Amino acid sequence: MIEVAAIFVGVGFLFNFCGRSNKTNAEFLDKATMVDELKGLGEFLETKPLNNTVVVFGTVGSTSTVETMCKSALGVFVEETATVTYDRRNCVGLIREHESTLVNRKEVSWYLEDGTARVNVTNYQHAKGFDDILRTYSSTVPVSKHFKRLLSVEEITICDPDSCESWEDVLEIGTPLTIVGGAGRDKDGNITIRHVYQVFNKRIELKKLISNMESKSVNYGNFSIYFAAMGMVLLALSLLQDDD
Repeated sequence: MIEVAAIFVGVGFLFNFCGRSNKTNAEFLDKATMVDELKGLGEFLETKPLNNTVVVFGTVGSTSTVETMCKSALGVFVEETATVTYDRRNCVGLIREHESTLVNRKEVSWYLEDGTARVNVTNYQHAKGFDDILRTYSSTVPVSKHFKRLLSVEEITICDPDSCESWEDVLEIGTPLTIVGGAGRDKDGNITIRHVYQVFNKRIELKKLISNMESKSVNYGNFSIYFAAMGMVLLALSLLQDDD
């Protein structure tokens, strides 16, 4: 019963973490300024030079693109990864394993546009939600191209020596995004979202998003109290049984 109690307490802590995370995110977004049109960023920076966290909407655009596996797709950020499946022989027998490797990462300068203005975007790769907006394309490539080290190991047998799984995560031209980031000007005076904190697919309603996060925070908090309390009750019952 102690193990079950520990699980309940652990789940309670997990819900508590989720609740705090949603509350922190809601508080952060509540301090950001929603800019309805990109052309308004210039005026915003004139009036709010010290409070430059903004929420803006537009579509991805660029004067150049990155070549992708899917020839019909035009991207500004492409990350290609390859995975191979192989059997490793040891004293027990054959063990099926997988190994992945980053093949390459390419990107070009891009901007957000909404018909009123264009705003450059930088420092976006580690933004919360960025991975969720990438489009994924799959293909096959020769194993020896990326896994020569595995091919040289005697105890390893590649399951399919002719190919392995390869895929690209692509930020495509024309993708509609809502971006939360710090607005400023670059060295040439151009308005730029110079650091992206969070990115959402398509347009969002900021007030509704904040309200949902606050509601989730409360719900997670209630779940946390419930599971933690149940865990403590189970632990107390287990200790009483041990005393008997």
